[in-house]
Amino acid sequence: MAGLRRYVEWMNGGRRTGRVAYVIIEKNMPKPAPGAEWQIDTKFNLADELLRDPDLKTVVKAALEKGAKVVIQRERTSVETRAEGGEEIGKPAKVRRVK
Repeated sequence: MAGLRRYVEWMNGGRRTGRVAYVIIEKNMPKPAPGAEWQIDTKFNLADELLRDPDLKTVVKAALEKGAKVVIQRERTSVETRAEGGEEIGKPAKVRRVK
């Protein structure tokens, strides 16, 4: 699976559109939304992502069959956050109560 790459769609103003593309064949890459562009997720590791989210295998299967698969991502994952250089926010924050 070394050929599978993940792209995140960003608006020119730095906002995410929520679309993520998993691509095997570059020519099958979908066009970005107006005013947006695709940026490769250089930190993407398929094995780590499958361990974190086993449902991703259906997306991978579709990408293998069609060359690319676009999904709408409802929340930020820790992988995207790491790619931005921030903290992991894919998990709920720990709350400490002070007495």
